[in-house]
Amino acid sequence: MKNCSTYLVLIIIILTLAACNNQANNQEKALSLYEEGVRLREEKRSEEAAECFLKALEFLQNNNTETFQETSLRAQINDNLGALYLKHGIFDGAFDAHNDALQCFKQLGDSTGMMNAYRNCGRAMRSQEQYAFAKQYYDSAFFIATLINDKAMLGDLYLEIGRDYYMETGDFGKGIEYVNHALEGELNDNDTDIANMTLGILYYYSNDFNLAKTYLNKALRSERPGLKMSVYQTLYAIAYYEGDYKTAVYYQQLSSENMLESEQKQSGETMQRLKSEYELKAQKNAMESLHRNHSLKLYLIIALSIIAFLVILLIIKRKINENKIKALEKELEMRNKIMLSNKVFVTAKNLGEHLTSDTLGFVLDDSDWDDFISLTDMIFNDFSKRLLATYPKLGKWDVRICCLCKNGFSNQVISILLDTQTDSFYKRKTRIRQQKMELPNDKRTFEEIINAI
Repeated sequence: MKNCSTYLVLIIIILTLAACNNQANNQEKALSLYEEGVRLREEKRSEEAAECFLKALEFLQNNNTETFQETSLRAQINDNLGALYLKHGIFDGAFDAHNDALQCFKQLGDSTGMMNAYRNCGRAMRSQEQYAFAKQYYDSAFFIATLINDKAMLGDLYLEIGRDYYMETGDFGKGIEYVNHALEGELNDNDTDIANMTLGILYYYSNDFNLAKTYLNKALRSERPGLKMSVYQTLYAIAYYEGDYKTAVYYQQLSSENMLESEQKQSGETMQRLKSEYELKAQKNAMESLHRNHSLKLYLIIALSIIAFLVILLIIKRKINENKIKALEKELEMRNKIMLSNKVFVTAKNLGEHLTSDTLGFVLDDSDWDDFISLTDMIFNDFSKRLLATYPKLGKWDVRICCLCKNGFSNQVISILLDTQTDSFYKRKTRIRQQKMELPNDKRTFEEIINAI
């Protein structure tokens, strides 16, 4: 009986030692994969880096208990993985990874880690346009930065919250306040340029064009073509609004030049990265098989580089088109939400979808039309005011017709709203263009003239 008890104790000790040794091995493998992932990330080999981080997490998950070092390692792995996901547009995955990192930093009591994780969670939420949640995470990061007096982080957060939250949600006054605080703090030269550009855009949205131009011109000290392109686009919009068309054309030209330079730079960096990756692979293959045909490998590497580059360009182009479509859909959805409260818009929309006795039995008064014009001005940046400033001879009904055209309604719908024949409406548009707009020789259609305003 005594011998059995001794054997049992020995077996338990052996199993315990084996489990501890296995756990130590898993931690060692996870650490090695993490370090390899960091190296690959620095070389901009994102997919391989992400694969290393995910494998490292698998090894850590195989351990039954987790030490302080393992929790710290898990936090760093998730933090890096989240940054990769965020960079490549996988926003839900980025949030999950950064949130896991946040929980680990909380267990460790790491204030700096928690502060960065809160900020990264805010970025992931903002990228998914979940602004209320983003603000909560940003506020938590801001609270910790204030508590530990991290001036550099406070400056970054002031800029990021002002630009990515308040400007995006339309609170331009608060955005200006936060970005000004950022400029008073510790920003590097690049972030200072971004802050000046952001203030310029915010003041432009607030219709304070003089201050907008002051900060936008400060931002032009930057050497980054992408940033300068955005600055010139805003300066173009200001000049166009002010009626300085010659200056507007000049800024538009500068914007296009910087856009081209930015695209060329990005393409060059992409090709350089591809070239580096394939050179490394070529060296590895050469060491493993010295007797292979070097010319054949070189041709293969070049061909793969070209194919990969073309695939990346196709993905980028597709992503840009998808973003443009989403932006247009969002703008249309927002416009419809605003306009659906107006009787004129709803009536015109119903007439465009189906003509019935119900849809034809409408009654519109002046208050309905006034509300329609006000909402059109809200969506299209004071359209009726700019219209009358350009063509002061237009009458009340002329302005209503122009607003209907601006909202994209057909000639048939507009003629029904005016209680006139379609042919008569065509003649009326011609009179407006030739007599009241004084554009008898303009080759554009009436709709093209309206949409250009």
